[in-house]
This record gives sequence, structure tokens and C-alpha cells, in this order.
Amino acid sequence: MMNKLVLALSKLNRHLVIGVMLFVIGLIVLEGWMLLIRKPYAEYKRIVETRESLALALHQHPDQASEMSHLANQLKQLTDKLTSELTFPASDDKVAASFMASLDQSAKVHGVSLFSVKPKDQKTVSVFEEMSFEVSAKGSYLPLSEWMLDFTNTLGNNATVTEFDMKTVEEGKQVLLTLNIALYRPLKLGETTR
Repeated sequence: MMNKLVLALSKLNRHLVIGVMLFVIGLIVLEGWMLLIRKPYAEYKRIVETRESLALALHQHPDQASEMSHLANQLKQLTDKLTSELTFPASDDKVAASFMASLDQSAKVHGVSLFSVKPKDQKTVSVFEEMSFEVSAKGSYLPLSEWMLDFTNTLGNNATVTEFDMKTVEEGKQVLLTLNIALYRPLKLGETTR
């Protein structure tokens, strides 16, 4: 039987036999690549890419000391800005009087009738003292809206409208506005909560 196989192979074209043998050897090498070499090579490539990205990330970030000093400078600037924006008279009576005078002057400019400003309870919110006022005003819708939009110019960035209610009166010609405004001022060092 072996003789018959050798005889059959000898009848084949020599180039065809060599081509088939090279094809079989190529398949064996490819299978070896797939089973043995591809997975470790992919893992090695992933490790190299990770190392390069980490090295790049380390070079891009400044050291912590300079970053901390930069953040400290920013905090100081923001504290200075906040302190300068929140300059109120020292006593609560002066704050209330200043607040009412500012609102009254703004209401006159916008054609709004301001008829009630009532102080409410004060409370501590974080590191600020919150002074609340209930304000009632009457006027046409657009002047009232413009008056409210002008609160930043009138009262500064330290005032917040916490709630408001609008109702029509006098057959829809006028609008009655009731709102609560909270003013915030920083607590003094050593000041306790109320």
C-alpha cells in the first residue's frame, strides 16, 4: 500500500506537491499564531499603550503643590470678591432701612407702588446670616416685571427672591405682587447661630 501511495505521488506534478506542502505548512503556522502567539502579543500591546498613556498623563498634570497654591489663590480672590459684594451696615436696623430705601427708590423709578415691607425671622445658612423680608407692591404687569428684573442692580448679588405670588386686582388693570426676599451677609468670626 505504501508503494501505491509513493507511485501515485510520483505521477503528480512536482510543483503541485511542493505548493500543497507549503500550503499545509502555512496553515499550521497560522494556527500556531492564532493559538499561541496572538493573545500574548495583544496583551503586550495593551500594556505598552497603557504605560504610554499613563506617562503622558503624568507629564500633563502639574505637581500638587503648585495646584494647591493656585486653588488657594482662587479661593482668596473669591472670598475677597464675596466680602466686597456683601458690605452691609453693621446693625440689623440699618440693613432693614437700607433695604427699604433701595426698594422704594427702585419702585418709584419703575412706576410701582410699594406699600409693605415686613422683616421676617433671621436664620443662619451655612456661613451666612439670612435676613428675610416680605414685600408687597402693586402696579401694571410689565413695570412690576421690570422692577423684579432690576433687583440685581438695586440690591446686589446678595439678594434672592425665595417666593412670590401675583394676583390681578381692579378688574385686571393692576397686579398685586407679594414676594419674600432674602438678604445674605457673612457671619462674623466667632458669631453664633440664632
